[in-house]
Amino acid sequence: MAIMVVVTAVMLFNQAKFDSSTILRSLAYSVALSVRQAQVYGTSVLGTSTPQVACSGFYAAGECYVSAYGVYFNNASLGQYILFADLNNNGQYDTGEDIKVFSLNNGYSITQFCVTGVNSGNPVTQCSNTTISSLSILFKRPNPDAQFTALNASGNPIAGDVYSSANIQLQNNGDPSSSRSVTVTNTGLISAQ
Repeated sequence: MAIMVVVTAVMLFNQAKFDSSTILRSLAYSVALSVRQAQVYGTSVLGTSTPQVACSGFYAAGECYVSAYGVYFNNASLGQYILFADLNNNGQYDTGEDIKVFSLNNGYSITQFCVTGVNSGNPVTQCSNTTISSLSILFKRPNPDAQFTALNASGNPIAGDVYSSANIQLQNNGDPSSSRSVTVTNTGLISAQ
């Protein structure tokens, strides 16, 4: 009986770890799919029900058709991210541009997001736990290429940086060793790892 109890305990422990890993993998794929959804909206046409005064794009039949859509990550709310329409065409998320707010499962969060690029010819990586407080990944018609806007704690774009990729880290809060990431390159490649 003791052997059966030990075997059962090991199996239950491993099953819980497997379930956590599966949820984390699914979450990474969901974030990657949301970024892909912004890319599809950015390269095609999606109307949003926005008042004409707030629409910087083409307005017809009560719908605003803007040329750019994106995904927004904020250091202050690591349990969610936002799919948005760039209504004022400034290349970043602004309050009121939400299409959908995605909330992560309880026990999981975005631990950090980083951008990699060059500043004055030197390679540089800036992350949410050091330099940047928010990140917008934007897709603008007709290109499937991604544009990145990283803001500092004051809400200003970081001057002089040109980014080639962004990386979003996801983690199980109960198991810091268990993590996944989503990478987006400026050529529009989106991958969950």
